[in-house]
Amino acid sequence: MTVEQRLDRLEARQNLEDLIGRYALACDDRDLDALADCYTDDGIFDSVGGPVRGRAALLRTYRDRLGPHPTVHLAHRLVLDELHTDHASGRVVARSEIVRPDGLFVIAHRYSDTYRREPDGWRFARRLSRMYYACPAGELHTLTPDGSRARWPGRPAGAADLPESLPGWVEFLDHERQPE
Repeated sequence: MTVEQRLDRLEARQNLEDLIGRYALACDDRDLDALADCYTDDGIFDSVGGPVRGRAALLRTYRDRLGPHPTVHLAHRLVLDELHTDHASGRVVARSEIVRPDGLFVIAHRYSDTYRREPDGWRFARRLSRMYYACPAGELHTLTPDGSRARWPGRPAGAADLPESLPGWVEFLDHERQPE
């Protein structure tokens, strides 16, 4: 790999980290134009409510979901799964906090992202958010591995997406269950 290719990879990684940071700030600032600009024109956001495609639909969804309560989106380090000249994929573990009238609500989740490089920069082509847990902060101590860890306001409690669906987790538990 040439020095120029290595430099391009480093710049691409930094630009992807910046995209993830811009997304979090746009959510917290309620800057919906900046948030929509984080996605390609045909971009997809997929989470609890199912997939949403295209900037107009994304704007409506984020407007509905973000609401009038202060939030803090904390994205941890990007782990790149692949990086090419014009597309990439990676995962980001994140935590979101929502200040609600009934108290602090916390979400621990993982983004599985597909990125596309466009002439003016990197954007999300697809952003899948799967959760480890979502509940009022005061209920964190009640969460159990086999319990309902998805406790969204106004919805019945349900199962979380992670970690039970992760291949490494499944393999680990299968090994633990085998008799010696």
